[in-house]
Amino acid sequence: MRRFFGFLLTMTLLGGGAFWLPYLQAKPVDNVYQAADLLRQDAENGGNGVAFREDNVDADEVYRALEAQYPYAFALHAVTRPNKTIELNTEVSRQARQEQAWEYAKVLTAGSISQTMTAEEKLRALHDTLIRQCEYDVDTAEEDAPDGAAPAFAADGALLDHKAVCAGYGRAYEMLCKAAGIQVIYVASEEMNHGWNAVRLGGTTYYIDCTFDDPIPDRGEYVSEQYFMLTGEELAQTHTWNEAFYEQLLDSLEQGGK
Repeated sequence: MRRFFGFLLTMTLLGGGAFWLPYLQAKPVDNVYQAADLLRQDAENGGNGVAFREDNVDADEVYRALEAQYPYAFALHAVTRPNKTIELNTEVSRQARQEQAWEYAKVLTAGSISQTMTAEEKLRALHDTLIRQCEYDVDTAEEDAPDGAAPAFAADGALLDHKAVCAGYGRAYEMLCKAAGIQVIYVASEEMNHGWNAVRLGGTTYYIDCTFDDPIPDRGEYVSEQYFMLTGEELAQTHTWNEAFYEQLLDSLEQGGK
């Protein structure tokens, strides 16, 4: 199960005397991937917000691109102005607790991998570690209107409470891989109300669905690898998602957010 934790708060404010000065000072970007990368850097440095020129920035798309590369559950606030600028700012929920999850992720990662492992071996080890120490939160998944801001939808649910739905698994796996120095993104599917991960190795994109690899009911140490390192063609047999969007995001990340 996947729920959008982010939300958009949009307001229009009257311009002052220097009407176009904010537009000239705002960040010019070519696409939402660049905007998301700048916003991620801002969030990692304290989150003061970033002003963009509206031309190539759609707040919903920026949220989706940022959600894919930033492992913390967050809300995105947007303020639009009549001088063609939009200010975006992130607000991390339970920030201290999510930071605690990050510290724990580093400990788990250090105990799960070695520097002699290949990237794929590290990905497998972290996949197995997450599944063995987390179980699917059936109660939350079966709620009629679950709270998308709850820990089950974030890494702290998976890593600290050891219970999560797919968003929690996906963000926790992204966090573990980040601790290992591997760029993994979170993929969200509106059609499936589900989320999983993607990684690019050797020029090929592979998909990893830790949720689908964790049996229900939980079977302790047992780990499936049916959804580990699948190609897009293989995953498309059971999953639907905006593949082009995430391929372009991975292209952008490989180019340093360009």
